[in-house]
Amino acid sequence: MVTRPVVLARSGDVAVEAEFADAEVVIGDPTRPGDVTRAVSSGPTAVVISLLSGRRPNDAEECRVVDHEAVVNGIRAAVARNVQQFIHISDFGAYRPELIPQVYKLQVEGALIGQHHGPLPWTIIRPTAYYPYLSMTFGDVKNGEPYRIFDHGEYNVVNPISREDLAEFITNQVLSDDALGRVLPVGGPWDPDNAVTLKGAGQMMFDITGREPNWDVVSMATWDKKIARLTRLGKVSKNLKPVAYYLEAAKYWSVVDHVAPAYGTRTLRGFMDKPRTASSRPEASANG
Repeated sequence: MVTRPVVLARSGDVAVEAEFADAEVVIGDPTRPGDVTRAVSSGPTAVVISLLSGRRPNDAEECRVVDHEAVVNGIRAAVARNVQQFIHISDFGAYRPELIPQVYKLQVEGALIGQHHGPLPWTIIRPTAYYPYLSMTFGDVKNGEPYRIFDHGEYNVVNPISREDLAEFITNQVLSDDALGRVLPVGGPWDPDNAVTLKGAGQMMFDITGREPNWDVVSMATWDKKIARLTRLGKVSKNLKPVAYYLEAAKYWSVVDHVAPAYGTRTLRGFMDKPRTASSRPEASANG
């Protein structure tokens, strides 16, 4: 009997997307236990993979509901169906959890390792960082805006991983005896085009766009004072809490190393070079 993967999606629009052509799409909300149970019970389920992550990492309540409660819904449904493996896509930063999503992801890890919701074979995967995050200011640099670094811009190193390589890595762990009961950190290639500091990522953008380096150098001491001030004001105005979190997150990703065992072949430079390559094609230019 040939079975198809089941995807729990909030919108039925994904059913017509090419990448889900071979999947059965179940419409539902992962924050509702019944919807998760319905997806896991839709057929003979051997493995449950959770890639859940809140879309607003500076929203503490959304992080609690999505990064923790929704994943726990999946764990409980998997236990009830006696699945053979639960794969939780966590965060490499869980080794030093300072951001809200990381704290909740670490709690989920603890629930799996401690079997808090019942017996369940598990695998935890901790990816480093994703290309879209490191290249989110690419458009600004392309338009002549400066690139922000803290002090010298070389406090940390990261070897990010592409979503395609991560997907392949996850697939390789499915029903693998070597993956059961293990926490697996993973990053992209350890290559000059992929392993970068914050300043290195910026220099890569300047190289690709052909612009002269234009740095917005911010003193870390000044940044820390802003964080402290907004944190104090956040106790009075809840609207300022997300702003303080944003500043903390910017600092975190600028000083904490995210270096993991290398996997895959795609690089950050290759990812950022795609828009430039596409725009230089004759048909792209003709179409404006």
